[in-house]
Amino acid sequence: MDRLMNISLFTLLLIFAFVSHGFCDDFDVSVEEYVRMKKYLASVNKPPVTTITTKAGDVFDCVDINKQPSLDHPLLRNHTVQLEPPSFPPMKKLRPSSFISMMTEKDDEGCPLGTVPMTRVHMKDLLKFGSVENYNSKYGRSGYQPLRQTDEHQYAVKRIEGGPYYGTRVTINVWKPVINTQNHEVFSLAQLWVANSGPVFNSIEAGWHVYPAFHGGSTETYLFVFFTGNNYGPGSCYNAMCGFIQVDRKITPGMILPKVSAYDGTQEEITISVYKEVTSGDWWFGYEDSNGYVSVGYWPNSLFNSLANYANKIDWGGETDSDVYPGVTYAPMGSGRFPSEGYKKAAYMSNMKVVDSSMQFVDASSNLISDAETPQCYQLGDNPVDVPTIGPHFYFGGPGGTC
Repeated sequence: MDRLMNISLFTLLLIFAFVSHGFCDDFDVSVEEYVRMKKYLASVNKPPVTTITTKAGDVFDCVDINKQPSLDHPLLRNHTVQLEPPSFPPMKKLRPSSFISMMTEKDDEGCPLGTVPMTRVHMKDLLKFGSVENYNSKYGRSGYQPLRQTDEHQYAVKRIEGGPYYGTRVTINVWKPVINTQNHEVFSLAQLWVANSGPVFNSIEAGWHVYPAFHGGSTETYLFVFFTGNNYGPGSCYNAMCGFIQVDRKITPGMILPKVSAYDGTQEEITISVYKEVTSGDWWFGYEDSNGYVSVGYWPNSLFNSLANYANKIDWGGETDSDVYPGVTYAPMGSGRFPSEGYKKAAYMSNMKVVDSSMQFVDASSNLISDAETPQCYQLGDNPVDVPTIGPHFYFGGPGGTC
């Protein structure tokens, strides 16, 4: 007891020292918020069994699979981790996950058996966002509307509505757009959305993004997932912080994608899928590239209300975000080139599929809804047949700038 009191006293003295020296003022956080940040770090940074470094230099803690942060969610306290989907997605000719390794140089390495890779969160990461809630939110701030263009964020997406839909699969062209943080640009991404619009908006999102503030200033392209079960309110989060159950030992949201496309050169792709598993009702996230396929993890169905049954909206495309200040610009989307430039120059999404009531992946309708409200910055192309080798596809993106 005395030891706990000494630790608490030390923490209070440390906070007092920070306040006395203007530490909290420098980062625009209150003492109360700083204390919340300390508690949050203790909850998400679980004691690692070991630590590994990826090929790209990222550091991950290998945490006991049954002690990962998402299992602290109030709705998941009694959840039993599933190591693989009870039924696999109905896709053919997929090589097994043993062929994939982005974690280390050797195919047989990754986190040890019984552990999963977790991104380590640092106090400096939280301080940049001003609060734990902002850090976990989609845009680094609270109070925005789902899939609705505002002064801060812009879209260029193709959409299918109605349903019921039980998942989607899409191949995404990978790029590395340049984010100018000096002009208040926040991020640029390409992703899928699996959503149900009401009565409470639910969404599962996955793809790649360049998001320097979220990744310690890194300008690399990262694999990510995000979910909300309550209209993007508190409890929503990126990656495996508060709901996504990580099960693979090698592939994980929050890691750098090692290959990006070159303008007028080699084109790099990833294929990702989100689908509702029939037996459990959980939503599984799958990753595949030229090396093979892996079931990375899942969101338990108990996290959702409207999406607990099915999705009534699926989107594919790009999005950017900027803070609203004088002189603000919007980041490049995709390759930073308009769709009219075509293959090897513009970003694309291809082979869009949905899971329909037959619980099979089927081709999405070619008559998709287009949504791009700032054509001077970002545009969408029609579904062309200019490159048969990549299948049905559409181009998206643009240079951004003053929209």
